[in-house]
Amino acid sequence: MKNLKTIGLISLALILWTAFIALGFVDGYLLKSIDSSGTTKGFAEAVSDQIGNEYIGNLAMALIKDGKVAEMLFHSDSGEDINGQSAFPVASVSKWVTAVGVMKLVEEQKLDLDAPVENYLTRWHLPASEFVNDQVTVRRLLSHSAGFDDDLGYGGFTADEEVQSLEESLTSAADGYYDGAKARVGYEPGSQFMYSGASYTLLQLLIEEVTGVSFSDYISQAIFNPLGMKNTSFNLKDSSSINLVNVYKTNGSTRPMNRFTAKAAASLMTSLDDLSKFMLSNSLENSSLLKPSTIQLMAKAESYRNGIPYYGLGPDLYSPQHETANIIGHDGSGNDAINATARFDLASQDGIIILSTGHYSFASDTADEWLFWKAGIADRVVMQRNIPYLVTLLVVGYVLIVIISWLILKRRRANT
Repeated sequence: MKNLKTIGLISLALILWTAFIALGFVDGYLLKSIDSSGTTKGFAEAVSDQIGNEYIGNLAMALIKDGKVAEMLFHSDSGEDINGQSAFPVASVSKWVTAVGVMKLVEEQKLDLDAPVENYLTRWHLPASEFVNDQVTVRRLLSHSAGFDDDLGYGGFTADEEVQSLEESLTSAADGYYDGAKARVGYEPGSQFMYSGASYTLLQLLIEEVTGVSFSDYISQAIFNPLGMKNTSFNLKDSSSINLVNVYKTNGSTRPMNRFTAKAAASLMTSLDDLSKFMLSNSLENSSLLKPSTIQLMAKAESYRNGIPYYGLGPDLYSPQHETANIIGHDGSGNDAINATARFDLASQDGIIILSTGHYSFASDTADEWLFWKAGIADRVVMQRNIPYLVTLLVVGYVLIVIISWLILKRRRANT
């Protein structure tokens, strides 16, 4: 009977230790950050170590602390002179910049967030659908909840390809990642989040219809010029004047930059210095482009994924259930191989920007590490990195439980 009781206690201890490790994995309290110092310098050094281990291409990173750039990091495998003025393609980070441009028109009462977008269109119109197109509003286009089912990313056009017009792209994007990439209402507008590059291409057309100038000219006048963003453009023809870096592929070779019809969704090229200016212009304390109330509105959840707040009016929401942090921003990736991220905590005025080519996910993965380091928010990247450590912890616990149990049993036998 005593042996059975002892075996039961040992089994219970093993089960409790397993539960403790499992809960620590899911809730994050046992996960380790890539930096234990808690300083921006320490985090930058940890990222530098990771670059040396696995990165191919070029990269620029800025860490923002209390509303100021605190640390910068640059890397190039080819010895290219990468600095704060070097312009990188940033793919879907374009959408956050576009959204600020749209919200300026809302502030100027030239656009109504909740008016049907069709009210403003003359050059192109939504195709007929089983749903009511009048429910496609500016608010829903900004938040990927307008009912568009395109899930569209854009590859752009090479030098020997003909670039589509904006209207042609909306009808059927030739540079989409699959056939039939169209701006169309495929589900009930306002019912759910579904990523839609076409939503932002339609916003590009909307801006041109309302302002009477090209999208690129409007954004330059409304955002780039006021902020002094001199190494930023949506137009590839400006690439020499903005000091565009070499665009690396994942195999270490370089390629020419593609041209884009869908500028608002995917074609922004910008530097670390310029994107830092843009990010800090979204500060609630020192906002320079939009009213603080507008920034707060953009950071409010407008669409949800599995019941969790996911997207605002332009930026992604990275800390929707956190008690204190209010982290917004956007990532961009694709096009063999571009990856960029810009994330900013409206509460603390801390942030991270990483611009890179040559890797599909290094920038986003590192920003996820920053999210855990900054606010304790762990996602797949942090959890996967910690698996070997937690498995080791689990096994060591098992061994200790067995050894201690064996010693207790041995002592008991010696006393009988």
